[in-house]
Amino acid sequence: MDLLQSVLVASWAMLVEMAPYLLLGFAVAGLLSVAISPRWVERHLGDRGLGQVFKASLFGVPLPLCSCGVIPVGASLRQSGAGKGATTAFLLSTPQTGVDSIAVTYALLGPFLAVVRPVAALLTGFFGGGLVYTFDRNGDEASAETPASSCSGDSFTGAYGSSYRAP
Repeated sequence: MDLLQSVLVASWAMLVEMAPYLLLGFAVAGLLSVAISPRWVERHLGDRGLGQVFKASLFGVPLPLCSCGVIPVGASLRQSGAGKGATTAFLLSTPQTGVDSIAVTYALLGPFLAVVRPVAALLTGFFGGGLVYTFDRNGDEASAETPASSCSGDSFTGAYGSSYRAP
């Protein structure tokens, strides 16, 4: 009984600690959906080349979102037409830095690391998004209007086109 109570208390504490960041992520996703049209997202972050992957990584570096808050924003970008590679680049580069953390890095660790940190975030986002863009065999066939998954009979098709057929 003590173990169950400890797990519940720790889970509640984690939820309370994550809640502000998730709310910030939802707020930024809402603002982006109002301020940025899906056509703009498709044009700049659609799956048409590595330039979009770079733009998504560059766009994510200054945003002050943590790994919890970036998920709703990434999902919003993907639903607005961003490609898989661009979405991955955004999801990788955004939680590593932000304007606020770059300023703190400058104050505590100096100007060299204040430059290295965002450059490293940009490069890792671009590298990860580039890998997804390069090795994604299905392309971006699933449009924003298609459901996340569909089940029919004894087969299942996931959001990224992977399918499973029951034996």
